[in-house]
Amino acid sequence: MQDIEAVLQSVADVLLPDFPRHRSISIDVRSSAAGPRVLAIKSSEGSHQVLLNVQGARWDQLAYQFSHELCHIVSNYDRREIGSVPALRGHQWFEETLCEAVSLMTLDRLTSKWEQSPPVAGWQDYAGAFRNYAQRLLSDPHRHLPHSSSFAAWYRENERALEEDPYLREKNELAAVALRELLENTPGSLAAIGYLNLESSGRGSFAAYLASWYDCCPEAHRPFVLRLMSLFNAA
Repeated sequence: MQDIEAVLQSVADVLLPDFPRHRSISIDVRSSAAGPRVLAIKSSEGSHQVLLNVQGARWDQLAYQFSHELCHIVSNYDRREIGSVPALRGHQWFEETLCEAVSLMTLDRLTSKWEQSPPVAGWQDYAGAFRNYAQRLLSDPHRHLPHSSSFAAWYRENERALEEDPYLREKNELAAVALRELLENTPGSLAAIGYLNLESSGRGSFAAYLASWYDCCPEAHRPFVLRLMSLFNAA
């Protein structure tokens, strides 16, 4: 249990500095075949409840799953699900995609962190497992656009399906690769995620959803949202 907690804390250490509004959050993590997922209802003590489904000492899978669910938390999933803001299930696919992109980025960050300063002495050699897992995920053919197809064209073809079912994993994972590139190359990108779902435009268009996010972001974090608008041709 101490080893598992060390891995989870390491994930939090590489992500939460970008989310000062969420630094005081409390999370209960349990192993469950129903995971990975974050429950819509908090515990009686007010903690977010995260279920993970990892067998054995697979720290790479544990970090991958936990970072995805942690991204839901910092992107204010509870406002979307049960708060005063109307649920925007039609755009939930985007949150799923964004969290997948953050998971891939987290594996890269853990690789660098554990090479220099692992949470447990002697764990430096495990840093390569994070790198290898990320590379294996990124090598999946379904994560890449067909040749001669633009991302905006792909999105237009798949927009309706994504809105109808936010858990089309192969489509989410393809879009996540494009979002990961933006996350890595746009200053303030991760911090912008902390302002998602704070307000909504009702059951409006995806463009309106992104515009609402843009309005909620401080000026320093808006370039990332603008680049996303351009990527999806949703300005």
